[in-house]
Amino acid sequence: MIAGTLGLGFFIYQGRSNFNELKISFTDKQRSVNGLQNRPLFPNEANSIEKQKRVTSYVGAVNKLKAKVLEGQAELKEDLEEQDFRQVMNQESEAIIAMANKKKLILPENFAFGLDAYKQGKPFMKGAIGRLEWQLNATKQFIKIAADSGIDSIDEFIRDEFQEENEEPKEDGSKPKKKLDRNKPSDNPMIGADEVMETYRFTTEITSSYESLTAFLNGLASDKDNFLWVRKLRIENETQTSPRVGERSLPVPVPGAVPDEDGNTSMIDAAVLFGNEKMRARIVIDAVLFKGNEGSEEEEKNKTAKS
Repeated sequence: MIAGTLGLGFFIYQGRSNFNELKISFTDKQRSVNGLQNRPLFPNEANSIEKQKRVTSYVGAVNKLKAKVLEGQAELKEDLEEQDFRQVMNQESEAIIAMANKKKLILPENFAFGLDAYKQGKPFMKGAIGRLEWQLNATKQFIKIAADSGIDSIDEFIRDEFQEENEEPKEDGSKPKKKLDRNKPSDNPMIGADEVMETYRFTTEITSSYESLTAFLNGLASDKDNFLWVRKLRIENETQTSPRVGERSLPVPVPGAVPDEDGNTSMIDAAVLFGNEKMRARIVIDAVLFKGNEGSEEEEKNKTAKS
């Protein structure tokens, strides 16, 4: 009986202790909730001012960068007429071929800046002419850099058509845009890049020495008037197999050498057997056209209209 009473008392005491602990925990949590509810909303005015300062500084840095990239960029002639562009296309084709011949740079036969379809009668879309002229000038600079670098030949040149070449602009004058699902996760860092720039791609294959190829790539990177972005680069030696034993017999007399008084002739006792041949490089290049304030204002209008 006594043992039962003691056991019951223990359980009552234990239960009371647990109740007190739970009560204290509840009181603490309620106090925290009340404190949070009574706290001033965040951000407060001081935080808001600090945030605005940072945003203003960021926008200023962005505008400074934009002004820098637009500094030497060629103007996009939106109002260029078809007849004027055809004349430019023909004149520039003749001029670039003459320049290449002078610099001993071999171009593809009947080279036309990748605009062969238009020379064969493809109609021009209204929104494409100015961009075609801008792309032609970027391509012309690419060829000048190749010629100045001592490239032996441009063996292939393929220009990707862009969207405006095959679609009429909308009635409001805006250009057609690709549909992007911004809610879909993506690892592509270029998502949204079309709001600040346009890219015009061409693929080329060239033959050159190592020194010329190095000078060419440096020339692309350092050009101040065009942003020519090397997206892919594949290089291979023109000779794929090394010489076999016995293929070259040395020493051999130096061509045209005259024997000395003792009848000895200068001999070639060493030669480059592998690694001094020409190189072939296949390069994918994006010519980048950065958008000015007009492009930003258009994007802002579109965002405002949607909201």
